[in-house]
Amino acid sequence: MQASGPSRVLRAALQPGKDLNWPSTLKLPRSAFPARASPEQLQKYRQRCADDLYAWQRANRPERNSFVLHDGPPYANGAVHVGHALNKVLKDLVLRSELARGRRVHYRPGWDCHGLPIELKALQQARTPTDGARALKDAPRKEANAAAGVGLSASEIRRRARELATETVKVQKASFREWGVMGCWDEPYKTMDQGFEVKQLGVFKEMVKKGLISRHHRPVYWSSSSRTALAEAELEYDDHHQCTAAFVKMPFVTLPEVLVATGLLQPARVFALIWTTTPWTLPANQAIAVHEYINYSLLELDRLTGSCSLDSDESTEHLLVATDRIDHVVKYLPTTMRVKAIRGGISGSQLAGKKAACLNPFQHSHSPILTAGFVTASSGTGLVHMAPGHGMEDYQVCQANGIGPILAPVDDEGRYTAEVVSEGSAELRSALMGLDVQSDGAKAVLDVLREPGTHFSRLPSHTNPSLLLASHHFVHKNPIDWRTKQPVIVRATAQWFADASALQQPALSALEDVVFIPENGKTRLSAFLSGRSQWCISRQRAWGVPIPALYHKETGEACITEESIEHIIAVLEERGTDAWFDGPEDDPAWLYPALEPGKWVRGRDTMDVWFDSGTTWTTLEPRMDGRNVADVYIEGTDQHRGWFQSSLLTHVAVQDVSESHNAKAPYAKLITHGFTLDAEGRKMSKSIGNVIAPEQIINGSLLPPIKPRKQKGGSKHEVSDASTEQPKYDSLGPDVLRLWVASSDYTRDVTIAVPLLQDVQNTLQKYRVTVKWLLGVLADYKPSTRKDENDLKLTFSDKASLYRLSKASAAAYTAYGEYAFHKATKEISNFVNNDLSAFYFEICKDTLYTGSAAERQKTQAVLVIVLRELLRMLAAPTPHLVVEVWEHMPLYLKETEEHPLRRIWNAPYQPRFLTDEAATELERAVQDFERLSGAVKLAQEEARRAGKVKSGLACEVQIIMPADKHHPLGHRVREWHQNGELADLLVVSKAHVLEHGTKADVVAAWRFSQAVHAGSDGRDDSVTVVVVPPEGKKCVRCWKYTAEEEGVACERCQKVLQE
Repeated sequence: MQASGPSRVLRAALQPGKDLNWPSTLKLPRSAFPARASPEQLQKYRQRCADDLYAWQRANRPERNSFVLHDGPPYANGAVHVGHALNKVLKDLVLRSELARGRRVHYRPGWDCHGLPIELKALQQARTPTDGARALKDAPRKEANAAAGVGLSASEIRRRARELATETVKVQKASFREWGVMGCWDEPYKTMDQGFEVKQLGVFKEMVKKGLISRHHRPVYWSSSSRTALAEAELEYDDHHQCTAAFVKMPFVTLPEVLVATGLLQPARVFALIWTTTPWTLPANQAIAVHEYINYSLLELDRLTGSCSLDSDESTEHLLVATDRIDHVVKYLPTTMRVKAIRGGISGSQLAGKKAACLNPFQHSHSPILTAGFVTASSGTGLVHMAPGHGMEDYQVCQANGIGPILAPVDDEGRYTAEVVSEGSAELRSALMGLDVQSDGAKAVLDVLREPGTHFSRLPSHTNPSLLLASHHFVHKNPIDWRTKQPVIVRATAQWFADASALQQPALSALEDVVFIPENGKTRLSAFLSGRSQWCISRQRAWGVPIPALYHKETGEACITEESIEHIIAVLEERGTDAWFDGPEDDPAWLYPALEPGKWVRGRDTMDVWFDSGTTWTTLEPRMDGRNVADVYIEGTDQHRGWFQSSLLTHVAVQDVSESHNAKAPYAKLITHGFTLDAEGRKMSKSIGNVIAPEQIINGSLLPPIKPRKQKGGSKHEVSDASTEQPKYDSLGPDVLRLWVASSDYTRDVTIAVPLLQDVQNTLQKYRVTVKWLLGVLADYKPSTRKDENDLKLTFSDKASLYRLSKASAAAYTAYGEYAFHKATKEISNFVNNDLSAFYFEICKDTLYTGSAAERQKTQAVLVIVLRELLRMLAAPTPHLVVEVWEHMPLYLKETEEHPLRRIWNAPYQPRFLTDEAATELERAVQDFERLSGAVKLAQEEARRAGKVKSGLACEVQIIMPADKHHPLGHRVREWHQNGELADLLVVSKAHVLEHGTKADVVAAWRFSQAVHAGSDGRDDSVTVVVVPPEGKKCVRCWKYTAEEEGVACERCQKVLQE
């Protein structure tokens, strides 16, 4: 369109009805910033905000000011889920917060590539297809079946597992990078890489050198479904595990002296009554435990059987029970049984020791009575059956009392072995062998105890045929395999252990210098460390780093010395770890010179994956200034018993600790985040099936699709065809995902639900609309000189917005420094919604669109400050948006400003005019204005409902105040009025200030009044606002009702047009 000349415009402004395109005289926002970035644009922005930025800072920031975030490696066993997003984006937020403060950040992503999860998935596939890592989902039952083996060699299993892990790393890496996470993506560490495995074995060798590694036959958690030992960190818990619990009578073969002293009892008719939820462990019983300070009683039971009367001695037997448990036990007795306490006040210390013992009929062995601190009178019978081969506490007590060797007649598959019954019971042994101990085995044991005389020939003589007093259904919490979800047992096997007890004290001391977020993480990690004496580091699977142990063919003796390990490492460096599982088992190449060839074979155990990930600190460079190798570790709260702990133990293990030199943790700060929960508060879990894919959040498909617009002139048929098209979703890119993470309080469990995501999407959309408007009104900004706030004639609204900006900046700066990202994003959103959109933008739009060049440039200068600081605050959570804004930034600003992602944020924004006194005064003034503006809006709303006004400009405001010049609000209102700001502040055409009792010059046709509130203290009736009709006519240019007649421009617009 041809531009109108100045004289023509001015004539049109003065003459009603003159035809002129008035919008062309306005300075409306102009920006190419789109409503949505295209996928191609997002890819370009991701490259710039992540890969390019990371490379730039590595090249330009000084090494002396480095910040190291060490990546806790995710398992390379499947597609990513929203839990990954929480973890990775949170790490990136930390990195960007430190980068903004001038640090040179280091983040090398890693992957945990060994272990059961990957091996079981690999075994599910006949071969690994190209998309295997994407397609294969967690299937506990299939994994349990796969664990049973498919006739593959260890080498073949390892080949498949390596292929699966390699493909998964590729898939996961692509997803992580799509989220704008920056790091050394081209050089990640992988625990299956040969270089890493050698470093891991080096740590192991150092622990062997210090005597921290040993082999023992002791109870460990054993997964029958996975055929391997498990660490505590590899357990989950089934709160509703069902079993058959039993009250079992253990016959005394030698009575305690305190009972012998009565002279009335026959050992054959006296029993220690135990209660167990694992009756399958009874064949392995080796002792009975009591508590030395619990009181016990002797119960006399009479049973009505056949021709015997209740008083017959032949039906009488005696049970030893904790006194406090008598009532509980009686509940389970049959109604044909009479119970009477004949002796009480017997302490546990009187029962234990000497030669007192009960009979284990399965082994025909004697089980002594021992004291144990874990026995309680709050459950069971107060006497505990101890099977040291199936319980760590039982094992510890029995070891302390010299009971051994321990018995665990269960094989790798959780089935009874021949040891379940002693040599003299071949028929019973045959019946029990091969039974699954937790199902058929437990039932068979109870059946045997019901009729012991049928199966055992060497029982003490007694008339009652049953050793099973009662059994009942029981539900309790029980450990399950984290992969197969099947119950786990405790089983004594020969395993390799790290002596956690020797590392416990130096590890706890090292935590004293660690900062925890949240603070309760220290208590949690310390508790796990304090409760751990041994760490079972061996696993009976093929896919892992081999434990470099050699075994003598004839004696089974293990050889694991510093020299033997050094030799094995040298061979592995040449051949790779896969070679350990290939070739003859007695290949002499693996033997160091001191060992006789042909006599030794390689072991098949692999290392616990927590040892793998626990030694990933070896991928970091030592820091010569004495700092921790990593500034921060970040993982989920479950890692207090996993990665955080194993990293600390292995790192402490290789240090030379003394009284003058305390151990140092690998991390200076430990941050833990919660789990992701669905809308019902359930943990996000692949096994449950409620996992949300991050891609769904990014592409918007979790939210309702966009409604198709009806095309003008289209027929009904065309609309029907359009309805059959694929739905389209509102996608705002990866910043939606990032903003969800940043908005969440990660120190707690984090909920993700559609309404929440809708709020996050709306917030990001609000940010986009805000920066688009800022870019539009700044498009022509090019001041003749560069000015700061002191050079500008700032109005109250300018100062108020800059003051509120300084508050938001200070709060966000502090929050980012504390990694409290949800507080930062809350401050940003409050500032954008309340201080910009609802306040400053509403006020300054008139100046920017219709004001003079000087007024516009002054306001633009303020908005440049706002945009600069807003981008600084948004840099961490929404880097794609920041790069996109920079792409559309006016040329002048690009030439004079540093890129917001590279700019150092040394301190929050502070206006030069804002002294402490000025800040206090401004805060009060802003609060007073909010009260005044609130009253005006209420009066305008009443006028709208009455049909008197449609816009705020279609009215004038009268403010009626007391004559007192010192009235706080009155003083401010008069000042705003005298400065010519009051009408603009209230976004009305005119504003009048009247004192009480003063009559307006014109009687208004209508009026709506509101008293100004005095905040939380009630109403301030001394100030009232009145909304009345405007006296002037609507200006054709600015739309204020300040023109002298219809169809012409107001006086102010005429002056602007003269420019």
